Amino acid sequence: MRWLIALIQSVLQSPLVILFCILPGLVIPTVVQAEDEIIILKVKDYQKNKQLLIDSESRFNLPQEVIDAIHHEISLSFITRIELTEKTQTLGFQHERIRNVVEYQTDLYAYGVNRLYALYNHRNKKAQSFTTLQEALRTLSTLQAFPIASLSELHPDQRYTLRMKIALDYWKLPAPLILDALTTSTWQLESQWFETSLQTPLSWQ
Repeated sequence: MRWLIALIQSVLQSPLVILFCILPGLVIPTVVQAEDEIIILKVKDYQKNKQLLIDSESRFNLPQEVIDAIHHEISLSFITRIELTEKTQTLGFQHERIRNVVEYQTDLYAYGVNRLYALYNHRNKKAQSFTTLQEALRTLSTLQAFPIASLSELHPDQRYTLRMKIALDYWKLPAPLILDALTTSTWQLESQWFETSLQTPLSWQ
């Protein structure tokens, strides 16, 4: 019996077993997403000048730890991804393909003695400054007349769906915070996919 107890103790103390005991604590939190920190409230599509455009509204409820990081002049990079999918039917089988994808990054950061807040959009190279974080987040969460596709590339008799998602790119954080993002849910800021069917495809004719 003593030899069996000694064998079990030696196995439990081996580096490999210790690694497997530690890994679940490191891996499991990465799958846990922070809930309701980013919510896409609505997406509305319409057409103008032969372009498919959208307006959208979202809401950001950033955790206090993230707000504190902004106040310490740590830049946050948010990725907005919009997909236009097309449903078609061939030989009785329905399938869906991505017709167009728009993805861009927007940096949010604070600067200056009087603490101003800034947004920098990497897509259009546009920078804006705000006196409050709320104003910056309100602008970050709003899209107006955002172009998705040219109507000439689309077909009136097809079914289209718009999908939109916003997420924090935590790989752009400073190295110590990346480790924190991989082991806790605080920095796992990501909205759910918001889907909507196009309202006016027949009017493209």
